Amino acid sequence: MRNISRVDHERKRSYGWLVRVMRDGVTHQKFFSDSMYQGGMWGSLREAKIYRDELLQQYPPRKRGNLFNRKSSRNTSGYPGISKSGSYRKGHYYEGWQASWILPNGQRISKKFGFSKTSRSEIAAKRLAIKARREAIAAMQDD
Repeated sequence: MRNISRVDHERKRSYGWLVRVMRDGVTHQKFFSDSMYQGGMWGSLREAKIYRDELLQQYPPRKRGNLFNRKSSRNTSGYPGISKSGSYRKGHYYEGWQASWILPNGQRISKKFGFSKTSRSEIAAKRLAIKARREAIAAMQDD
């Protein structure tokens, strides 16, 4: 069940359901002990579901697009959806900047822009990746 976990802690004699919802870095949680609700395990589950539904109404989930348009703490490019990548093919190592995004239907799209000493520069490849992602996001928002 989404946002509800079963807790059976023999040593502490703690049995029940834990409701946990995280929004904007804040965790909202409450434990529903089987012994506190009429109906035991199923009574506490019923109350946990009611509480979870109230929490989700009070703190609705973010729209999918917002999550992918925020910069992650692990992002080193400085732009959401832009990453540096490399791969080996036929004994050669190729580097590039990659733009990625997710379409409204859930399909993941990515475009790579390679760079090397003999072709375009790393800066130019990164700029192309940034431009490609911006154009794709703008096209989705126009629909």
